[in-house]
Amino acid sequence: MALPLAALALLSTLFLVPRNIDTDASIPFAEVELEQRLRTQQITAPYFSGQTEQGHMVAVTSETARPDPDDPKTTIAENVFARIDTTAGQTYTATSDIGLADSQYQEVTLEGDVVMTTSSSYTITTEEMIISLREIRAESGAEIFAEGPLGTLNAGRMALRPADTTDDIYLFFTNGVKLIYNPKDFER
Repeated sequence: MALPLAALALLSTLFLVPRNIDTDASIPFAEVELEQRLRTQQITAPYFSGQTEQGHMVAVTSETARPDPDDPKTTIAENVFARIDTTAGQTYTATSDIGLADSQYQEVTLEGDVVMTTSSSYTITTEEMIISLREIRAESGAEIFAEGPLGTLNAGRMALRPADTTDDIYLFFTNGVKLIYNPKDFER
């Protein structure tokens, strides 16, 4: 009987005896990390989304973003992911190592290992792509390589935009298009 009472008394002293708590203690961050964040004014996991006048959705997110020290209208983002959802149900996603967001022209320039995938099973790779944040428009700034249901395709340029006055969104390939037709499921 004495042992359980002694254990209860010992346990109660853990909670009832006041301890000194340092209320002035700072949050434990490395001094180097704090200096770097203050110097670069970095934002973690920024997210932008909007809707065009026609109802298409555009969203861009990245791992980090910081202002360009040389150009106040530009934001430099790392590990960028962009998504375009059209009113017709088409989806286009793009990823890149670096993104430069231009607040004046409302567009993002993706650079370095840019990969665009489409809901129609195409994968397009390039070194640079400009995506508008106000309208459905994306253009490669360099040569592209694409793989899809029809085969492989190389072209000097690629553009994603509406055709003429309609609201239908199309991929356009120009400047020396080379298609190697290789249908996967060919039936007569």
